[in-house]
Amino acid sequence: MTIASSNEETTRAQLVDSQLSRAGWSKSRRSLIEEFALETQELLGLSKGQQFADYVLLGSDGKPLAVVEAKRTSRDEIAGKRQAANYADAIKSKYGQDPFIFLTNGKEIQFWDRERYAPRKVSGFCTRDDLERLRHQRQFAQPLHGVAVNADIAGRDYQNEAIRRVTEGVTAAKRKFLLVMATGTGKTRTTIALIDTLLRSKRAQRVLFLADRRELVRQAMSEFKSHLPNESLARIESGETSGARIQFSTYPSMMQVYSRLSVGYYDLIVADESHRSIYQRYKAIFDHFDAIQLGLTATPTDYIDHNTFELFDCGAGAPSYYYSYEQAIADRNLVNYRVLDAQTNFQLKGIQGDALPQPLQQMARDQGVEIDELNFEGTDIEKGVINQGTNDAMVREFMDKSRKDARGLPHKSIIFAVSHAHAKRVYESFNRLYPELQRQGMAEIIDSHMERADATLDDFKFRTMPRVAISVDMLDTGIDVPAIQNLVFAKPIFSKVKFWQMIGRGTRLHTDKATGAIKKDFLIIDHWKNFAYFKLKPDGEVDHPSEPLPVRLFRLRLGVWQLLHGQEPGAQSTLDAIATLQSMLQTLPRQSINVRPHWDELDTLALQWPAPSPRTLEDLSKTIAPLLRLAPLEGLDELQFRVWCERLTMGWLKGDANEQATVRERIETAIASLADNIPDVQRVVEQRAWAQSPGFWQHLDMGRLATLQAVFAPLMHYRTSALGHTLEINLPDSITQRSWIIYGPTGEGAFAESYRQQVEALVRRLADQLPELAKLKNGEDLSNEELERIGTTLNQADLFVTEDNLRKAFEAPTASLANFLRHILCEGVQLPNREQRINAAFDAFIASHGYLRANQLNFLRAVKAAVQSHGRITLAALNTPPLSRVGRVESLFPPQEINELIALTIQLLDEAA
Repeated sequence: MTIASSNEETTRAQLVDSQLSRAGWSKSRRSLIEEFALETQELLGLSKGQQFADYVLLGSDGKPLAVVEAKRTSRDEIAGKRQAANYADAIKSKYGQDPFIFLTNGKEIQFWDRERYAPRKVSGFCTRDDLERLRHQRQFAQPLHGVAVNADIAGRDYQNEAIRRVTEGVTAAKRKFLLVMATGTGKTRTTIALIDTLLRSKRAQRVLFLADRRELVRQAMSEFKSHLPNESLARIESGETSGARIQFSTYPSMMQVYSRLSVGYYDLIVADESHRSIYQRYKAIFDHFDAIQLGLTATPTDYIDHNTFELFDCGAGAPSYYYSYEQAIADRNLVNYRVLDAQTNFQLKGIQGDALPQPLQQMARDQGVEIDELNFEGTDIEKGVINQGTNDAMVREFMDKSRKDARGLPHKSIIFAVSHAHAKRVYESFNRLYPELQRQGMAEIIDSHMERADATLDDFKFRTMPRVAISVDMLDTGIDVPAIQNLVFAKPIFSKVKFWQMIGRGTRLHTDKATGAIKKDFLIIDHWKNFAYFKLKPDGEVDHPSEPLPVRLFRLRLGVWQLLHGQEPGAQSTLDAIATLQSMLQTLPRQSINVRPHWDELDTLALQWPAPSPRTLEDLSKTIAPLLRLAPLEGLDELQFRVWCERLTMGWLKGDANEQATVRERIETAIASLADNIPDVQRVVEQRAWAQSPGFWQHLDMGRLATLQAVFAPLMHYRTSALGHTLEINLPDSITQRSWIIYGPTGEGAFAESYRQQVEALVRRLADQLPELAKLKNGEDLSNEELERIGTTLNQADLFVTEDNLRKAFEAPTASLANFLRHILCEGVQLPNREQRINAAFDAFIASHGYLRANQLNFLRAVKAAVQSHGRITLAALNTPPLSRVGRVESLFPPQEINELIALTIQLLDEAA
């Protein structure tokens, strides 16, 4: 008899017994009973007479711990679900504890923890230790909403929200999560605080942290030791396992040992830098363990492969939580970058032998190279041709233009090389050109070809020297060195993911301990026009980048407006569509460095919406729409629902039945998944029933489409749910093209530091000529007329010093002309930093109110952004857009806390007055 046609007894003998034995269950160990008898009166819902459970697994106390219901291999393993549940009910009635349930047909196994989860497929049977640990968690776990996040580990509001998105998901029986947080925003600290919360609540007792490189594992383990000094930590390496509560491993190391560990060995697995390639190569790890999975990545959502979202059950490309680089800059949690675009003469023109000047032709002949061999494009350098003079030019440019400390030495820097051989040639250029600095060890190669690279990396992180790390791949991702202020792209980059990961090496905040100097931004020297490449081809090498939901929503609404205008330009529905678009633009943070260049256009759009010409539509879609990612709009669930509603409207207006049917199914599913016990949901029970009826959909119109969004969108957060010949020569090369690109509100061509220096020199010179400046320098206050006279004097060619220009140059958007003048003339006077004061006040408010849900934290972040933009917040403002789109304040906070929040904003306004 084949296994495929075996009966239940044969299935048990040939398959299930051996599977149980591998997990440590056997009759000889007295941990398993076959044909466990259950008397008639013990059974609920079964016919009279004695019944037998296929297997009962016993705990160390001798009591039933789990029931195993086996079916023949030809049947679905889930077929015995009701039967096993009745057995479990009988055991619970007799022994006072609900046993776990395994359903199997010998090929597939489902595990059912009835009190917490629906049945789910597992790769094998849990051991006794696994099940007793799970039983302990079930008995003693505390509600996660009652366990406060340790603010000393992760105290920022967005970190709190990320943690609460996961803990609330765990409470709602979700088991897969994806956190997308920009490099430098504390992804690891957020994870540590989350793990600490789960451990203290007894929802997890053993955790595995995975990373793809040893250095990243070592770095993460060091951070865990720092923040959780009393927890047992261990690193899995060389085939050795551990019993520590928190374990760390690279993916290759875990591949060596995972099969020796039980299915339920871990409660939580954290996968750092989660990408599809990791899961394709090491999928066996995640298939083996039955654990909650948490993926971490800093890659912007635009560039995450859609399969990664599917791996973590993130519907429609929406991660569990997303904190973008742009938002982090706007919140002053990361610094922006500035780019020096610098190509050498040979990079631009290539090396053409017959076009070389006679002295260079003779140099090539002296090196044994025939002139007709030299026929290379600029892009062939370090590929088909190696010219040491080009590397010399790059090193000289770096030493000339890099950000430097008070000693004139470059701040911590990374040079990204093409290959190890290229890194070696760059290193040799440093040795040849700057031997006095190289004697001090200023530049070193740090890559996988070098012995003791980890030790050299530690020196780069924590010691004065080396200042410059020349690297190939090893430092592209995951290296945390906040002091970095220079990055050199000495190689072409074609992957957007890697491009942004490399930029992330310099984004962290940093204050020089020796001088107190604050890192305001960092410099990228781009020798290969990588920024131009991605500007001209924004999709890069990514096939199908996802579109941020707020941007997609705005573009969909643009499409709806265009269609409505084409039908009835003056109809109310057309005017409503325009009002909706205008209200979205009103939510943009006006002080954001990305929004400021568009103030005039946004003001015009607010006053008079244009007709939908091709030029207008292109501008709105390509220039204005991308700004919407900065707006403090709705939560992800609500945004996704609104996107579906707009797609439905587009489909209805176009008469596209297929699109309507597709989106209708998603909308109906979302409405049906709303939690019935929530008062806000109960209040719309009639509208909910109507929207789920066929009649609603048979007679769609703009009114009903608007109702879907207005009624149900705000409720969505209640959802339950091969190498060629290389020619090497050495010809002198030099930088012949250089242009500053300042990314941010000041646009292109800034050299802001030079502008500041010229302004400061002018003001100090005028201080001896203008009595008003002398008065201010002595600490006296000036009248408005005196300030106007100073302003008129300063606003002259060639510098045209205005308050607005000073705000851009000094990056102080709220400072006044008097503030700038005092900062320049009066020693020790710093420019006011209103944003930092507001951030600190809101952090204190959050810390003083203990547990806050993710939706509450999201609302507070929106209020903080509104305070930074507008100042005073009233109760009416809390109940109108844009804040009302984030949530209803009365349903999120009790009256006392609402009053405290309003009082906080008044206090901040009074302090600024």
